[in-house]
Amino acid sequence: MEKYLYKAINEKSGKITRGDMTVNGYYEIESSLKEMGMLLISYKRIDKKSFFDLSLSNKKLNTRDLIILFTHLEQLENAGVSIIESLDDIRNSKTYNQSIKILVQELYDSLKNGSLFSEALAKHPKIFNKVYIGLIANGEQTGNLAIAFRSIVDNLKWSDSIKKKTIKAIRYPLFSLFVMMVVMMVMTNIVVPKVTTFLTEQNLKLPGLTIALIAFSHFMQHNSIAIIIGIPITIILYKLMRKNEGFALAADKLKLKIPVFGDIIIKLDASRFCNFFSITFESGIGVLECIESTRQVIGNLAIKDSIDIIKQKVSEGHSLAESIDASGHFPGLVVRMFKVGEASGNMKKSLDNIKFFYDQEITDSIDRIVGMIQPALVIVMGGMMLWITAAIFGPIYDSFSKL
Repeated sequence: MEKYLYKAINEKSGKITRGDMTVNGYYEIESSLKEMGMLLISYKRIDKKSFFDLSLSNKKLNTRDLIILFTHLEQLENAGVSIIESLDDIRNSKTYNQSIKILVQELYDSLKNGSLFSEALAKHPKIFNKVYIGLIANGEQTGNLAIAFRSIVDNLKWSDSIKKKTIKAIRYPLFSLFVMMVVMMVMTNIVVPKVTTFLTEQNLKLPGLTIALIAFSHFMQHNSIAIIIGIPITIILYKLMRKNEGFALAADKLKLKIPVFGDIIIKLDASRFCNFFSITFESGIGVLECIESTRQVIGNLAIKDSIDIIKQKVSEGHSLAESIDASGHFPGLVVRMFKVGEASGNMKKSLDNIKFFYDQEITDSIDRIVGMIQPALVIVMGGMMLWITAAIFGPIYDSFSKL
């Protein structure tokens, strides 16, 4: 199979489309595009090792696209339509965007060449994670593909909800910090220097507040550009340093110790662990395989390492609850719910209870953080303005009182 970049035109709309396709040879590109209602204009073979590889396999579809795709597949699977016919329906549909149709075309071609659907998905690791591929592979073996699709859709919706909550937690503070920095830059680089110059020219005895403000203003004037450039450079350096496994692990351990934020990270990953364990366990996958699959979706490396401890303990014959407790990174509620699930034989209900609890707890925690940050930033900004006002107008008032 070879990858090609192509440029094509839609026969009906006349819209130019660029994309990529994995086929056995360039001669298949034209026939595949023709089935999609497009005419090939030009094509170029992609070197897999090329730095400029723009292949769809290296891109991610957004969550909404994936939800639409798997919902459609679930509905057609429930209706008794085969996977290859479902994909054919999607690629010929006018309601889906071009990114989905291009991806579906590749999946369709893979199935025509004899691949299983899970194998076709595995060729796009940047789009479909190992947990989803494992669920579908298990669904192919058991004949329960519709259940696998429904589990994936439910999980995608849950993940999207968690992502939106996380963005909500950081968006306002970042915006507020940006505004505060802009105001501080303007005040210390433009306003304060002009006023303090006037004060020093009057040969007034300046109080400590004013002297400190002048020193701070001089520092900001000489270092503003370094600060502005330093922030993105620091972020880039941090990302580069995270490629070192030891540094990344130490940084993630430190994150868990940050007041309030560390607690939210633990709750997010605990909720993610329970949610993914639930959908894999219910699909009939073995416990050890469930644990290994769930490890792939944990973000924090310190918590991810604790999953290895859980897997080792379970393989040695310990119960899930004991193993999770021994890992040291999961709250007591998770341990208790797993213990109840094992005792009652109804693991799904126990895991659903954890998911429900943490979904609400995460939302409340994020709301509390936003509620704390807002007044804190107002106090900092107010304190800054009070400092500037007292440092500037204090000497001016003293000079007028002596006249």
